[in-house]
Amino acid sequence: MISEELSQAWYDDGFVILRDVIPQDMRDLLAVGIEKAMGNPGPTSKEYAEEGKGRFFTDHHMRRRVDEFQQFLDQSPVRELGAQLMRTKKLNLFDEHLLVKEPGTDNPTYWHQDLPYYELAGTQIISLWMPLDPVSADSGAVSFVRGSHRWGKLYQPIKIGLGNLVEEAEVFDGPAPDIAGEPEKYDIVTFDEMQPGDCLAFQAAVLHYAAPNTTQSTRRRALSVRFAGDDVTWQPRPYIPSVPDTPDLVAGGPLDSEQYPVVWTAT
Repeated sequence: MISEELSQAWYDDGFVILRDVIPQDMRDLLAVGIEKAMGNPGPTSKEYAEEGKGRFFTDHHMRRRVDEFQQFLDQSPVRELGAQLMRTKKLNLFDEHLLVKEPGTDNPTYWHQDLPYYELAGTQIISLWMPLDPVSADSGAVSFVRGSHRWGKLYQPIKIGLGNLVEEAEVFDGPAPDIAGEPEKYDIVTFDEMQPGDCLAFQAAVLHYAAPNTTQSTRRRALSVRFAGDDVTWQPRPYIPSVPDTPDLVAGGPLDSEQYPVVWTAT
């Protein structure tokens, strides 16, 4: 399913787009699950939009309470896609992140990296971001700074829908650079034409952003499934917004556990 060139682009650029890789029946399954999850939010859910200004809803670990998410993970090609892009011999599932921007939502997803939000260290860490609605520049398109995962920097986490720094998190290398204020300094790539069935695959340390949904009628529902590969180890951190159960793991050791299950191995 994945060519050597696509895999190398993921390693070099920090992201690739995969067109029409999620079948319609799997998207239908997710659509049902998303409505259930939004109607019964979990303990890690967040609402970022001000009242009357749309809705920016996020949640994690939906598979624990909504069967459709587990069925999607079991039956869709996401595991094979992640494994082939990273050229890994096994995958640990560490998160599913639901991100819904309803029409009229002014909040962007501010520039950030994913890695500082998780208890992980390594390079084979992937997010598979899959929209259930057409994505345009006006409905919440995702942008990346090409190659930023290779800068050797980890930036202080922010509240992704508000932009303010998380004071209880590690400072790391300080705040992310002002990419929005000085875009000419960076190699920014924006995917402003996506269809349901497409998938953005990106590395956990690449800087990325998503625009507001300023449309009047187009939802922007997306699920980001996240896997870790062979070189990833457990790295405890003080701020984990997805609040996983405290794992019985050793810093610098493997992830394999109930909290970070092995979901794919090479045959």
